[in-house]
Formats: sequence, C-alpha cells, structure tokens
Amino acid sequence: MRGVSIGRTLILSILLGVLVMAALTFFADFSDTFSALAAMNWLWLPLLCLLSVINWMLRFIKWEYFLRVLGIRLGLLDSWGVFLSGFVFSVTPGKLGEVFKAWLVRELRGTPASRVAPVVLAERYTDLGGLLILASAGIYGSGLGHGTWIVGVALLVLLYFLATSRALRHRLPVLVGRMGPLSRKAESVALAMDSSRELLRARTLPGLMLLSALSWFFEAVGLYLCVRAVGDRIALLESVFAYSLSTLAGALAFLPGGLGVTEGSLTLLLANRGGMDGGMAAAVTLVVRFATLWFAVIVGLLVLLGFMRRWNLGRRLWGKIDMKTEEAESPESVNEAEDSL
Repeated sequence: MRGVSIGRTLILSILLGVLVMAALTFFADFSDTFSALAAMNWLWLPLLCLLSVINWMLRFIKWEYFLRVLGIRLGLLDSWGVFLSGFVFSVTPGKLGEVFKAWLVRELRGTPASRVAPVVLAERYTDLGGLLILASAGIYGSGLGHGTWIVGVALLVLLYFLATSRALRHRLPVLVGRMGPLSRKAESVALAMDSSRELLRARTLPGLMLLSALSWFFEAVGLYLCVRAVGDRIALLESVFAYSLSTLAGALAFLPGGLGVTEGSLTLLLANRGGMDGGMAAAVTLVVRFATLWFAVIVGLLVLLGFMRRWNLGRRLWGKIDMKTEEAESPESVNEAEDSL
C-alpha cells in the first residue's frame, strides 16, 4: 500500500464510527437509549476498561511469541508500544490496519514487512479460533448464531490450508512471478508464506487459541458487568455467548473494527436473550464498544504519539507513508532505528 494518508484515514474512520453509534441510538429509540445511559452507574466504567487491558496483555503474549518464532527481537517496551499502536488503525479500512505494525517493525529493525505481516494475520487467526471456542459455549441449546459459527469454522480450516500448504507455497510465488506488474511481488509472497507456515504450527495452535479465548473472555465479563451497571441482569454464559458471537460476526463481515455489524448483532442478541428493551440493549452496546474498541483506539493513539520521538518517525507518520512490504530498509535507516532505541 503506497501513499496512504494515515491521519486522513483515521479521521474518516472515527467519523464512520460516530455515524454507526448515532444510527444505533436512532433505530433503538433515542429517548430510551439516553434514559438507560443516564441511569447507568458509571463507576463500573473503569473496571470495564481494566478488563480490556487484561485482554491486551494476554494478546501481547501471543504477539511476542510470534515475533520470537520468526527470530524478530524488539525491546520489551518497544514491542509493547508497537502492539498498542496497532489499535489506532483497528477501525481503518483496507490493509492499513493489518500491516501498520509490520511497517513499524520495519522502521525499527529493517525487517521486511512481508516477513512481519504474517504475525498480524496469525494474531487474527488465533483470535478467530478463540472467539469460536467462546461462542461454542452458547451456540448449542440456542436457536441463534449457528450459521455464523459454521462459517467461522469453515474459514478457520480454509485459512489453515492456505497458510500451510506446501504445494501452494511452491506454486503461488511462481504464478505471481508470471503476472507482469505483480511479478516483483513473488519474493514477498514466498517470504510471507514461509513465515505463515512457521507461525501456524499444529502443535502450538490449540494452546494459542485457548489463550485467545481467555483474553476475549475478560471482555465478555465486561459485557456482563455493563448489563449490571444499567440495572439489569444477564447470565455470565449468555454474556460470553452474545459478546463472542457479535464480535465474530463483525470479524467475518471484514469491516474495519466490525463497525455496524458488531453493534447491531450485540444489540439484537441482548434484546433477544437478555430480554431487555431495545433502548437499554443499545445503551449497553455503546458502553461496551467504547470500553473495548474506542478505548483501545485512544490508548493506541496516545502510545503512538508518546513513542514517535523515541522511534524517530517524525512527520512521516501522519503524511503519506509507503506501506510497501517487499523490501527491507536500507542499512542506513536500520542503523538510525537502532540508535534511537
């Protein structure tokens, strides 16, 4: 991805998020939603945000593990900073949100982004597996979500085949190499597929998916507590099911941050399984999405701003940056990055 204006893309994505929240409030009945928000015990909000931080810490373990599998070593502070900075672009469309962390690692260590990008994909893959595990807890015995769950499982299997197939590893780079303007991407495709095969090992995937399930469980607990904060009740198992299935639906929609799909799914599940009115369900959804999505974006932005000088990014970050993945940085830029750490 070349010439991406990060600042403009982020602003447009935030505006899209505001529109989604406004639409949810409107369709759920503005007065009922506002009344539920006004009656909420806001002392619960810091705890909801803390549960999100626990989610991040557990997912950071995966990020660091994947980097080490590929032999990529960042200082722990820098690695944590890169991980959190990626949240800024979780609501951006296209490839930007997926490869931004790879771009940062390239800036810091000179590692080709095509070598690092599969780490982000492996994170998303194990998150998908973790959400499917959590959704399984409530999928049977309910009349909801079977189609979404089956599509998720099918996608999990398909992606594993594509990432680990030896035949595809040998044939796809050759095919890309014959595609004229794309021929120079052949080496990057081969490098990315090699990294993917290293990361998605059958013997380690179950443990990584269980770790993902545990991390997302804490945010599901946040939903459970948020329902209590508005003066209602929901079983913990129901909150785990509603949160994991709505997040899964948003992920399968391939929209930035699952915007629109996650909010709509969660509101409908709460109204259906939780038995609450539409306004209260919308209010709970808005608060939960703030504590899980927008809180992460805010923290990621603050971390990124705080690390800009340490990482010597300057104005390049907010202008149009080159997101090419096929080349490593020049030795001079690598040395500059090393000196800044």
